[in-house]
Amino acid sequence: MSDRNFEPMTKAEVVAAQRAWAKYVTEQDVDNLLDLYDFGDPDEPLLFKPTLADVIRLDREGARAYFIGGDPNYPDDHGFLKRGWQKVEFQSAVGPILKAGGLGYKDMGHYTFVDAEGNATRADYTFAYHKLDGRVLISLHHSSLTWFPPVEA
Repeated sequence: MSDRNFEPMTKAEVVAAQRAWAKYVTEQDVDNLLDLYDFGDPDEPLLFKPTLADVIRLDREGARAYFIGGDPNYPDDHGFLKRGWQKVEFQSAVGPILKAGGLGYKDMGHYTFVDAEGNATRADYTFAYHKLDGRVLISLHHSSLTWFPPVEA
């Protein structure tokens, strides 16, 4: 069993972590982006299911492959950051929610990624956060493209 001591945090700290995540995506700063995730240990690994991938990631190497591509272990990853996102906007369903026990937050909603040509891609997200050593970290990240029902003609 893991010996990790989670710390209390505030909703404002979670929102700041989301803003940092969006900033690092638009700056294509993979190292700082990855530092926002808690890759944990074998008992408590990161759970990361990226938007444009079918493989759930449990470690830093898998997450890095998704964001920048080029890893032969993940041949279908072409680099999410290489899409040149200029803006990322979170639209939470109700704002980050304090988890039972008070040592984490969860959030779900939509985020929109806008590229240099102004094209928007909307995805649904679920994140879970906790705080270790004074840092708010992502412990679960699930994302998928938003389903839009067909328009009747």
